[in-house]
Amino acid sequence: MDKICFFSGDITRNGGTERVSAIIANALARQGNYQILFLSLVEQAREPFFSLEDGIERHVLGDRWISPGPGYLRVIPRLRRFLKQNDINVIIDIDIVLDILSIPAAKGLPTRIISWEHFNYKYEMTSLYRRYILRYCVKRTDYFVTLTEVDMRAYMEKLGRREAISFIYNPVPEFTCAEDVEKEKWLISVGHLVSVKGIDHLAEVAALVLKRHPDWKWMVVGDGEEREFLEKFIERNQLEDQLILTGSVKDVSSYLRKSQIYVMTSRSEGLPMCLLEAKMFRLPSVSFDIYTGPNEIIEDSVNGYLVDAFDCKAMAQKLERLMENDVLRKQFSEHAQDNLENFQLKSILNKWNMVLDKVLH
Repeated sequence: MDKICFFSGDITRNGGTERVSAIIANALARQGNYQILFLSLVEQAREPFFSLEDGIERHVLGDRWISPGPGYLRVIPRLRRFLKQNDINVIIDIDIVLDILSIPAAKGLPTRIISWEHFNYKYEMTSLYRRYILRYCVKRTDYFVTLTEVDMRAYMEKLGRREAISFIYNPVPEFTCAEDVEKEKWLISVGHLVSVKGIDHLAEVAALVLKRHPDWKWMVVGDGEEREFLEKFIERNQLEDQLILTGSVKDVSSYLRKSQIYVMTSRSEGLPMCLLEAKMFRLPSVSFDIYTGPNEIIEDSVNGYLVDAFDCKAMAQKLERLMENDVLRKQFSEHAQDNLENFQLKSILNKWNMVLDKVLH
């Protein structure tokens, strides 16, 4: 049985990348066609935040986090030993930065490398070290998987990756969506509280809409370095009863079920899991129309709104239009799952099986 190893920075983290990796790995393991393993640079928790199938092995290369740079040189021999000792047929790098380790480690070995992009071309180009890594690695892995068609074309046209490249969407998480749950007057945003998620934009929009709609709350589900900024903002604007910071929660679905509108203020995304989750729960979504992600999930003025990137006043206006119009919210909700089949696990798993078959044969 071929061994497929998912290579992560830390699979115990609670981010969207870790979540979708666990979903794909679990689905492949349940098929029974491959032996699935996870390898992390380091594990900072005892157990993964997102559960893995019992038969999936977990391995760790080190006991402390190593940032990209000279420290990576010490990791390459360890990774090579792991690949050889475990007879790994395919290693799937869950971040292009990990390619810089896998390419030299697998040199001369039968191990094939799949580079799985979780951000997007423009994001990679804004970071000096990621840009250099990407330009080096993009043609040296055996297969390249992007999250969107837009990105696939960018990698082909701008980086010259002409063959062995596909785009595969993130799958919609499999939730049980109870129809009879009583809805609250809740907006909701889910994700790490970090700069790339546009937490400052979220605060600006919240200040505009919540004070004019005191009967509404905005649930912010997640944690991160920007939490202190939000806490001070809430205190300064006296929004303690309206802008609610839940912290990290395992059962995100319990909040999505009760909410009425999803809001995304990110500066950059690959293909945002949060919008797919909102789609699953039939939530109208309002998002900035950033480079990749939202415009492949939201159909503007049909099941949500795409707002010019970072125009907080325009986003507030779109939100208020939905908040004040029950009929419009219901109409958008009825169309929320349009094109859902493109993001369902069965379709996405078929694409992963085709990629693995090409790489292995």
